[in-house]
Amino acid sequence: MKKVFLMSAATLVLLSGCKSSKIDYLQTYVPEEGGVRFEKITDDADMVASYNGSLVHKSTTGDKGSISWTILQQVAVSPDGTKLAYINEKNNSTNVMVKSTQGGPSTQRTFRTNVQSVSWSPDGKTLVFSEKRGGRYGVYLIDAEQGNVVTPISNGNSDNYAGAISYNGDEVLFYSAESQTITNGWSAKTTYSYSLWSYNRRTNLFSNFSRGQTPCPIPGDSTSIYCSREGEIWRVNLMTGVEEVVVSQKPKNFYTPQISPDGQWLLLTGAVRSEKEKMDNTDIFVVRADGSQLTQLTYHPGNDLSPVWSSDGKSIYFLSQRGSSKKNYNVWRMDFALGRYSY
Repeated sequence: MKKVFLMSAATLVLLSGCKSSKIDYLQTYVPEEGGVRFEKITDDADMVASYNGSLVHKSTTGDKGSISWTILQQVAVSPDGTKLAYINEKNNSTNVMVKSTQGGPSTQRTFRTNVQSVSWSPDGKTLVFSEKRGGRYGVYLIDAEQGNVVTPISNGNSDNYAGAISYNGDEVLFYSAESQTITNGWSAKTTYSYSLWSYNRRTNLFSNFSRGQTPCPIPGDSTSIYCSREGEIWRVNLMTGVEEVVVSQKPKNFYTPQISPDGQWLLLTGAVRSEKEKMDNTDIFVVRADGSQLTQLTYHPGNDLSPVWSSDGKSIYFLSQRGSSKKNYNVWRMDFALGRYSY
């Protein structure tokens, strides 16, 4: 049985149990993905961030077969569906780049050093990003179209990650990690706890409302969110405090829920064992908003992760190593036909 651990960086999940094998990264798709159209949006010149290869990587200590991957969102699509935001890695710095969803040149939107996630506000006016500065992770806002003025949202003694703006535009949602180190003789063990927070842009008030990571607002419902919690997907009502588990399939683990524009489906990233290569890698899944009909969408032996919906819900943008002999990550788009997965 696989064992799952959350890594101390609070942005990685570790899954052990895979074995090394040769992977054909040049494949654009595999037979299990037959009938689905895949389109490459970026190329190697766009230098999509892999954080020195650690976007998904194998452990170098302990269990040689374990893999870890970031749960911070790497791809975002504008509400009108015309623009794509992604994380670029160049000159030892990572920043947000924006380009047309049809391809073409990219425009740099942040001029920082260590940006590690991006999301788009529902009104299309603001980009939310996470960055590490001065040894701490924080959440920031910047105009989606012009200017370099950055507004910090989260300050304090905790690391804060993965911001998202609510559909009514009032709340900036993020999650916080707090560490505790327990010393026992010569050994010391550090554990992390994760909590969901919101910042009200009108009142300037912060609220802490539940445990979890990667909050996901729900269109048409300002009182509830989805989130990930120790490999499960939960729905949390911010007003009543009612919490319900939506997806739980141990030892499988799922993170980073992204809800479709019609509110009917959730995109998830999880790790599975490929039958041919006999090793673990990250793949993309979809599940109905009520937790039914969990379906695996990608099967490529390279890593697929960080999915996000197109504005019309008919396609999915995601990061993938497919089609690259150098194992580079690029942004891809795949079709999503709701009829294929209807009851």
